Amino acid sequence: MKAEERAHGATESPEDAGSTAVEAPADRSDRSRTDGSQAAANERCVHHPSRTAVARCSACDESVCLTCAVPVRGRVLGPECLAAELGDPAISTPPEPDRAVVGSWVAFAGAVLALLATVGPWTRTGAGDRLLGAWVPSVRWSMVAAVAATALLPAAWWFRTHLTRAGAILMIVGGTAIALASALAIAFPPTFQAASWGPWVGATGGSIAVAGAVANVIAEPRPRQGV
Repeated sequence: MKAEERAHGATESPEDAGSTAVEAPADRSDRSRTDGSQAAANERCVHHPSRTAVARCSACDESVCLTCAVPVRGRVLGPECLAAELGDPAISTPPEPDRAVVGSWVAFAGAVLALLATVGPWTRTGAGDRLLGAWVPSVRWSMVAAVAATALLPAAWWFRTHLTRAGAILMIVGGTAIALASALAIAFPPTFQAASWGPWVGATGGSIAVAGAVANVIAEPRPRQGV
């Protein structure tokens, strides 16, 4: 009988070991949720949609980025739950404004302004002194600016929704092309003609688009110190 019991115990031991091996990851998962679990790779911060989430708030389970994630007593908290955890409303810090999103809107506004500039007159006399004065049949700086502005507007909309570094670089290049072509149209108008207000507005729009894209590039998140 003792031999049979020992054999029966030896048969059940691998199953017990297997069940222990399966249950261990679940325990680790529970502990990670208590301390602030890692966010999925494609998740975005609820306060800064342009930034990738690095963790979830241990209190409300919202996705937070590197700037919003505050380590507190072995847990990760977002800015809205920090005061409740520490019991001091004065400690609560509102989420920082998403400068990357603001920059993308500024870049988009500049692209719209640059395109609207092509509707007005670009010279005081001649072919450019009319509605849609930038669009002339010959190759001029006004035509270069008009084509660049037309291509930049959909690129600016795509950049506003995706907020990628490649999109920011494209906005900088396109905005610079518009501003430069508009400046050359002012400095070197067609023979016996003078520049009108159209190229000035185009140069302003291109410069605004560049400024917004640059603001998006330099808006880097900075981590907070733990408590």
